[in-house]
Amino acid sequence: MAARSFREHGGDTSGIGTVMKKVGLTKGGFYRHFASKDDLFVEAVARAFEEMGSGMLEAAKSAPEGQALRTIIERYLSTGHANSPGMGCVLAALGPELARKPLSVRKRIEALREAYRERLLPYVPGQTREEKLKKFQLLFPSMAGVLTGVRMTLPPERREQMLKDARSFFIKLFVEV
Repeated sequence: MAARSFREHGGDTSGIGTVMKKVGLTKGGFYRHFASKDDLFVEAVARAFEEMGSGMLEAAKSAPEGQALRTIIERYLSTGHANSPGMGCVLAALGPELARKPLSVRKRIEALREAYRERLLPYVPGQTREEKLKKFQLLFPSMAGVLTGVRMTLPPERREQMLKDARSFFIKLFVEV
């Protein structure tokens, strides 16, 4: 519930009381499970990375031979993903907020992000691990930026065109090499 609420409304906007009420617990009950709101935030981000990674892996594994990365790009830059921030990419939903968290929180989130990267790295083209890492570090944050921009855009036809153009661009750049 917290993972969804934070992605939909932001971590600072979704107070502990709001999240606890949604799950039917008292604010006091929160502190039996978490030492602080930052701990809840990190757990929520962990859940978001896990959900997103599992969905991307499922898509990649069910893709036709040689089409895993194309499928990941198409899934990530889809209308469904753009219209579902509560179930989507935590970086696109909370990126600037993540960057403003205290160093101790950012370190924990960085470890989660690295685990997410490791799950998807096998589908990124490259002859060496270094090549794959460089491409991953360009592709995934760039797609998160596009998704953020799409979510800020109001006319549905412009949103669709932005997603279509981005899919085409990233597929040409990273898949059709």
